[in-house]
Amino acid sequence: MNTTSGQGFTFDATMLPIEKSKLQVIGQSGMKYKFDSFPTAAVKARFTGLGDGLITEMKSEVEVAVARYSQPGGAGTAIHFTAADIGADSAYVEFTGVFVRTNDSKRFPFRVLFGRVSEGSGTVVPLSAAPETRLLSKNVTLGSLQHPVTVTTALYEAEEDVAKLKMQ
Repeated sequence: MNTTSGQGFTFDATMLPIEKSKLQVIGQSGMKYKFDSFPTAAVKARFTGLGDGLITEMKSEVEVAVARYSQPGGAGTAIHFTAADIGADSAYVEFTGVFVRTNDSKRFPFRVLFGRVSEGSGTVVPLSAAPETRLLSKNVTLGSLQHPVTVTTALYEAEEDVAKLKMQ
């Protein structure tokens, strides 16, 4: 992930193999998939305005539906799609976790939601030729330098000295 403007994260994360997933081919034209994934270890990151740190907890949740795809090898083989194949409200990509700033060890829980993708592509490989199966592998690119994906990031400092207010 690379922030190109404004405040946000920049990091590269190696992810564990996907354990729980679902891929559904709908007739000859549509397909949807979903999965959760997790990094292999803590991730070095930079958050614009906060500095360097480590992402010590993280989960990514993905749900995508495409209206069109190509599968030249037939059922059970690689499925290819582009950003144009994904409907405006047919993709959900979320990262949640905790960023710990290096210089003072302050914890910042976060949530990153990806917006509409205008450029990019993907390839998913089903585990079997069945219309409903699991993902064997996937490789997806969201956005480009010329057309980055807009993300919304909610991040706050996990304060320990916040006053508890009296109920009236």
